[in-house]
Amino acid sequence: MRFSDLCTLASALSWLRVALAAALPLLPREWWLGVYATALFTDVLDGRVARSTGTATPAGATLDAWADKALHVNTAWTLVNEGIFPGWWMLPLFIREIVQVPLVFVFAHRWRTGVGRPATRPLGQLTTIFVALTLVLGLLGLPTPALTLTVGALGLAAGMDYARLHFSHLRTVPLP
Repeated sequence: MRFSDLCTLASALSWLRVALAAALPLLPREWWLGVYATALFTDVLDGRVARSTGTATPAGATLDAWADKALHVNTAWTLVNEGIFPGWWMLPLFIREIVQVPLVFVFAHRWRTGVGRPATRPLGQLTTIFVALTLVLGLLGLPTPALTLTVGALGLAAGMDYARLHFSHLRTVPLP
């Protein structure tokens, strides 16, 4: 990894998302939805910018993923602290990340050695969309327990899918 990989226009959009995530709980409540929507827009835009400018790198993709995590966790935690979401909702909203904790060592090795690129998976993308929808509804004051539990089921499946993918090299029999 080179530091310059994190100094691109696409990475600037990811860094902006981190800054918006950090600022959100400090801002007036009526700004939260706009700040969150702006941050979501940077998430849609950064990958497109990286690909169109030829500056897509594993480091940039990793920064993008961590910026997403910072945004969603900080927004959810803000909603919990304001009493909009009950605290236990953090578990279904972020079960995918909890399942992925053991994968940090695999990711770190691959990132350090330059083997492989961080890759999104359809279940992971769907989970992220449902997390965002849940948070938007919460920011609108419309928390939905059924949607949160759906996110938990999707997140668990996505986490297991990522684990299966990243630990598949340990198996001698190919996975179906």
